[in-house]
Order: sequence, then C-alpha cells, then structure tokens
Amino acid sequence: MKFEIEDFGKFKMIHIIGNIDTAESTRTLDNEINSLIESGNHHFVFNLERTTYLDSAGISIFIHCLCDIQHNKGSVFIIAEDTQVRRVLEMVGINRLIKTYDSAKDFANAQKVAVA
Repeated sequence: MKFEIEDFGKFKMIHIIGNIDTAESTRTLDNEINSLIESGNHHFVFNLERTTYLDSAGISIFIHCLCDIQHNKGSVFIIAEDTQVRRVLEMVGINRLIKTYDSAKDFANAQKVAVA
C-alpha cells in the first residue's frame, strides 16, 4: 500500500493506492494521520479510486480517524467508485458512519470545494 496526501480546500485528501490488507501496512498511514491531527487538521477525505483491495486493516484506518477528529468537530469522508472496495465498505456498514461519494467530482460539488 502506498498513499499520497494533498490539500483539497479545508480537507486533507488521502489517496490510498494498492491493497489495504495488513495492520503493518496501515501503521505508517495511521501515524501520518495522527501527526496531521496533532498539527490542527481535522477534515479528511479518503480517496479510494486507486485502492484495489480492502480488509479489516483498512476499515480500522477510517474508524480511528473518525474517532480521533470527532471531539474537534472535524469530518471524514470517503470517495469510492462502485467496485469491490465500495461493496466491502457497504457490507460492513462504514457508509452509515462516514458519508461516501462515487467520485472526487461528486465530493467537490457536495462540499463546495473548488477544484484547480
């Protein structure tokens, strides 16, 4: 698993690339998110358009982030196309906790984020 982080309006957009399938591979991302939160960032969007596989290790990333930002009135969103990854999110009910969008464009339009 690789990831890239970019500023997207008030959000930190985290692009996750490849498989999210081990606790070891998610530890680095969890640490990076914690650093971002500690430095005052409380609005995140996880872009899973280039994610090929997701298991419980990946689900834990989203839950940890949601728990960590709630007391700061932050927000977490997910972008996931209609793929196997999206079906996993829906199967475990993450989409009931975290608003999920089909594309970055849909997210930008809904959140009124200007896209460069």
